[in-house]
Amino acid sequence: MKKRIDSDKITKTFLEYTLINTTSVPTSQNLPSSENQFKLAQHVVSQFAHHAGVSVEIKDNAITTITLPATISNAPSIVFFGHLDTAPDHTGDTHAVRVNHYDGKAIVLPGSGEVFSPENHPELLDYVGQDLITTDGTSLLGADDKAAIAAGAEALQYLIAHPEVPHGDIRLVLLPDEEIGIRGAKALDVAELNADFGICLDCCGVGEYVVENWYAGSAQITVKGTTAHPMSAKGKLVNALCIATEVITALPPKERPEHTEGREGYYWPHKLSGDTASATLDIAIRDFEIDGYQQRKATLQAIVADLKQRWGEERVSITLNDIYDNVKPSLDRSPEILENVKRAMHNLGITPKPLIMRGGYDGSVITPKGLPTINIFTGAHNFHSTKEFLPVESLRLASEMLLEMVELSISEARA
Repeated sequence: MKKRIDSDKITKTFLEYTLINTTSVPTSQNLPSSENQFKLAQHVVSQFAHHAGVSVEIKDNAITTITLPATISNAPSIVFFGHLDTAPDHTGDTHAVRVNHYDGKAIVLPGSGEVFSPENHPELLDYVGQDLITTDGTSLLGADDKAAIAAGAEALQYLIAHPEVPHGDIRLVLLPDEEIGIRGAKALDVAELNADFGICLDCCGVGEYVVENWYAGSAQITVKGTTAHPMSAKGKLVNALCIATEVITALPPKERPEHTEGREGYYWPHKLSGDTASATLDIAIRDFEIDGYQQRKATLQAIVADLKQRWGEERVSITLNDIYDNVKPSLDRSPEILENVKRAMHNLGITPKPLIMRGGYDGSVITPKGLPTINIFTGAHNFHSTKEFLPVESLRLASEMLLEMVELSISEARA
């Protein structure tokens, strides 16, 4: 098996990144939403500042590009993507713990005293005998997505240290605030990268790669009521909260997240706020087919139209917003990229595990902009959880995947 990436070195790099708390802030309108995302970007850039020929840039919005110029002409230009922020599910500092030669038994997380057991997390048993990096039970680990940054940085370092390895332009691009609306990817100037394809590492266990995600949108329904004292409210009171709940009642009852799986889409009423006078209802819309996605938006518009007819035109309004697209139609037009993912995995002794992703990633915004961008594993499990963990060998293989994809792209260019 190929071993170009050193396990201890990439582990050290990853652990350094976890010491910088880059939790995104959903209530912030700034990009990035947290200043430490700049700090992490600066730290990563500092690792390349002394390399002649490598160019680095950190924009005012923290979008960061590290470019290793091509060593041969007419070779594909590839972008490795990672996001700087970690999810706001838990905001504490990361205190990572390394478990050497995991023995298959329960792990007691030292910060919280919680028991992390194969009984509840059977995936642990896939890594018996391997070294694991876990949380201490008080925070996220941050492998989502600092494992990606470590994998990309170490792959670049390898290419710098081995100039005899041919490649096209290779860029590591770090994006802010993926966790709160894929904001960084939306701000990215894709044309400026002038690349042939991209690779995100923002997914799951070793061997998994995304072949499809869904179309995602949101609806915000605003209701205006009329207040009245309850002792004399008959014929006067119009309760905005009650009208808003009529929207929820009108939705198909089995098309909610708690009733769906696989390629089944849904409506998700996830926030209702307000009072008698006014109320706002937020609904997430998801579907794997563009026709189904458009039909879901039409259904919500029809529900609102019915409420307008019954309660008055001025009382109810809806705002629809498209968030990201399914990458499948674009990737289907570039089948060689996914074929190379499978070939790279076979070359590294990894079993390919195609994944239909019930979510989105930076590539689901970047791909429609004209840069087909796949999503492969970081190797981590339990994203957004205090029981997040990362097998060291899986992290090493994520970085090896990047190098193998570069190698395969050169083979094709020379064919």
